[in-house]
Amino acid sequence: MWQGIALICAFLVHNSLQQQINIGAFFYDNELELEKEFMDVLNAINGPESATAFAFNPLIKRLKPEDNSVILHEHACDLIDNGVAAIFGPSSKAASDIVALVCNNTGIPHIEFDVADEEHQEEKPNHQMTLNLYPSQPILSKAYADIVQNLGWRKFTVVYDADDTKATARLQDILQMRELHNDVVRVRKFKRDEDFRVMWKSIKDERRIVLDCPPDLLVDLLNTSSEFDLTKQYNNILLTNLETYHDNLQDLTADNETFAVNITATRLLLNPDPQAYLHQYGYVTQQDSVVFESSEPSRTLLHDLLHDGLQLFAQAWRNATYFYPDRMSVPRMSCDFDFDASGGRSWQMGRYLMHLMKGTSGMSGTNFRTSNLQFDEDGQRINFNIEIYDPADNIGIAVWDTRGQITQLNTKAKIHKKIVYRVATRFGLPYFDYKQDALELNLTGNAMYEGYAVDLIDAIAQEVGFDYVFVPVADQEYGKQDKDTKQWNGIIGEIINNDAHMGICDLTITQARRTAVDFTVPFMQLGVSILAYKGSHKEKELEAYLEPFAVEVWLWILIAVFAMSFLKVIIARIAKAEWENPHPCNRDPDALENLWHLHNTFWLTVASIMTAGCDILPKSPQVRLSEATWWIFAIIIANSYTANLAAFLTSSKMEGSVTSLKDLSAQTEIKFGTINGGSTYNLLAESNETVYRLAFNLMNNDDPSPYTKNNDEGVERVISSAGDYMFLMETTTLEYHREKNCNLRSVGEKFGEKHYAIAVPFGADYRSNLSVAILRLSERGELYNLKQKWWKRNSSHCFEEPDPDATPDMNFEQLRGIFYTLYVGILIAFIIGIVEFLLYVQQVALEEHMTFKEAFTREMKFVLRIWNNKKPITSPSASSSLRTTPLRSIEKRSMERTPKSAHRIVLGRSSEEMRELPPPLPSARPRSRSRPRASSSCSNSGSNSVVLKRERKQERERGRGREEEARV
Repeated sequence: MWQGIALICAFLVHNSLQQQINIGAFFYDNELELEKEFMDVLNAINGPESATAFAFNPLIKRLKPEDNSVILHEHACDLIDNGVAAIFGPSSKAASDIVALVCNNTGIPHIEFDVADEEHQEEKPNHQMTLNLYPSQPILSKAYADIVQNLGWRKFTVVYDADDTKATARLQDILQMRELHNDVVRVRKFKRDEDFRVMWKSIKDERRIVLDCPPDLLVDLLNTSSEFDLTKQYNNILLTNLETYHDNLQDLTADNETFAVNITATRLLLNPDPQAYLHQYGYVTQQDSVVFESSEPSRTLLHDLLHDGLQLFAQAWRNATYFYPDRMSVPRMSCDFDFDASGGRSWQMGRYLMHLMKGTSGMSGTNFRTSNLQFDEDGQRINFNIEIYDPADNIGIAVWDTRGQITQLNTKAKIHKKIVYRVATRFGLPYFDYKQDALELNLTGNAMYEGYAVDLIDAIAQEVGFDYVFVPVADQEYGKQDKDTKQWNGIIGEIINNDAHMGICDLTITQARRTAVDFTVPFMQLGVSILAYKGSHKEKELEAYLEPFAVEVWLWILIAVFAMSFLKVIIARIAKAEWENPHPCNRDPDALENLWHLHNTFWLTVASIMTAGCDILPKSPQVRLSEATWWIFAIIIANSYTANLAAFLTSSKMEGSVTSLKDLSAQTEIKFGTINGGSTYNLLAESNETVYRLAFNLMNNDDPSPYTKNNDEGVERVISSAGDYMFLMETTTLEYHREKNCNLRSVGEKFGEKHYAIAVPFGADYRSNLSVAILRLSERGELYNLKQKWWKRNSSHCFEEPDPDATPDMNFEQLRGIFYTLYVGILIAFIIGIVEFLLYVQQVALEEHMTFKEAFTREMKFVLRIWNNKKPITSPSASSSLRTTPLRSIEKRSMERTPKSAHRIVLGRSSEEMRELPPPLPSARPRSRSRPRASSSCSNSGSNSVVLKRERKQERERGRGREEEARV
């Protein structure tokens, strides 16, 4: 019993020591959840009775929607009379700021947690005691503008509630974009009781919408927009109301299969670790990509801001009590005085509490639901974080801060939504085409196609992690804008019309296309070159080495050789210095000899033009002059032939004179064109360079039109024209067709640098992922391998054109005519030599009284003994010669034969056999054919002369003896 009495006494003493602080609040009748939140937060702050030195006592005033400012004033004064230390509310439903005015005059802190009207400069002095935890409207407007720019939206429509007076303030920065870009930023308004379809119909072609609406109207607005195809998979909607996540959009997406719009919403970033007592009210939050939720109604932004306001005031009260414990007592104020009076008693510690709360800088603690609490001197919240998230899956995408920076997060979770991306493309090798065995194997889907673009998208999909399906465009166009309707066709049109997520093929980045779609980083760099007809490679003719000179030139050279040979004979015969003594030692010769007979002059003429030289040269001035003239002619002819030989035996000499676009534009015989409306067409049409403009004008003036629908048509036209038409096309596609067809060639260097890239819609969140994947593939060399695979696949083994700037390497095919000429000349020389050898063997057989076979065998054996370089000689017997040869024949032979004419070279005899032969007659000694060089030659000549005289004398004596015998 005494213990119970002691506990009761202790409780009474504690209650008398614990300070009771009254906290006033305004709530409307339909804000029971907020009122419940207010009560539970205060109970949590008070905690166990023995834990705190003070306790907050709630004083709540309930309002009705029809209550005016007079009623608000009465309730506010009643709270002040009851000694409240602070007043929370009312929400934005109140049409008057009378509570702020009462608190400003009494010094009682006034804490708001809902959006308020924008303050004018003259109103700020009357709101010095007001603190609003809702984000500042001007800063929130800047956040929305930053988010739109980060999404890459350049053309969009702003839709907001015309009855919401605060909408223009929080959309101010976005609406200002309309003043700068009225053609790309449109504004539409709606009212709660109107038919929303009228508004949606006016923007049915819009793909990007900034929607600001109350949470209770969101589902109705989205449902009515589906009728105008605004909720398709390729549309984008940005929700700016920070309360959007209160409505569950999962039901909307589940009930409507066509509802596939990409919705992005915004909300204040919450701390990931809420207090345990908050679980009973239910909320949705995210931590480490995991969504937590309870069965209770989800919390709203007002719940969190009310919670943070109470925590902020409790913290300020604790701090003030610590510094001024004796002055922090319950205020005793009254509002029964004239508000307009300049004087007036107010609660000074209330102003100190406001100073402490406004001085909060970047507060982020476990006691607060929202992050980065910071206020300016006027009590407006200037620091907060906005979370950009997907409301359908409640997955955060990025976070905006007041510095204007947007930090991406949860990109993997976003990718794992497994959207099947539609990839627009067009047929055209080597980028995209059907597999040859697709019909036989009954292939379907992506398995039907092959090509460079197919492999590239597959590699990117594996790198990033997404599913895709190819959608070939019906018109097989890249994308061109109609001048009248301003509509795009082809791949670009598919992306603009939200029928494809991306487009890939040999699609060039152009300025016109960049105004309609966005592009990733390039996956291929190229230029423009000229495709021309080359014709099939022909082997060089055997007489290809004669091509440096025309046929008539060779005929004139032959005529000159023969004519000079005959003229030299005539000039030499009339020149006295060319007649020489055949026996210089005989000072009284019987005859003079002229060396310049026809075969010597012909040999000298040919040797001069062949730069071979000769062992005999003329002596007389006139012959030398004619020979010097011939040498000048021979040098020029030989050097001209050598200089042109390499060019004619190789293919480095271009067919025709077209080597660049400038040359092509300077002539009219060869027509040229490109794809109508393609990137090359636009390059020439929009360029200010003279050559480009001239080429474009020539193409426009040609009839029939030189333009084609695609590259394949241009290639076929080049082949069929056989040199009368050239086609301007990208170098990559040109290389592919040149590898496949040996009759095609590239003319000149490439010009007009271009890039191929993947086209995506503006603001596509997957663009950066595609670009990163392309860069990774490039760094690993996979892009190069893909190009080699498809460009070198089934390529023809064409004759490689040598580089015209490099020194040409001539092969046997080009020089075989020269080799064949050498072989023919050697063959003719051997035939002549064989015939001469057979005649010689026949002569030996007759003189030696042998058979032809024996003589041939003996002479052939000596020929094959290549190590024996000495040839023994023998002479026929003098008696036999004298007996069988008449005197006149002997005299003639003695006068005309050469020094070796009296000897016969006997082949096939060794030196031992020659020693056994009888010594030759003195007259049989040979004379040298060459011109005498020394006295020995002259002495030999003299001895020969004596022998001849002796033979003549003997012949005369024999003749007289025969005459005497005849008389007898």
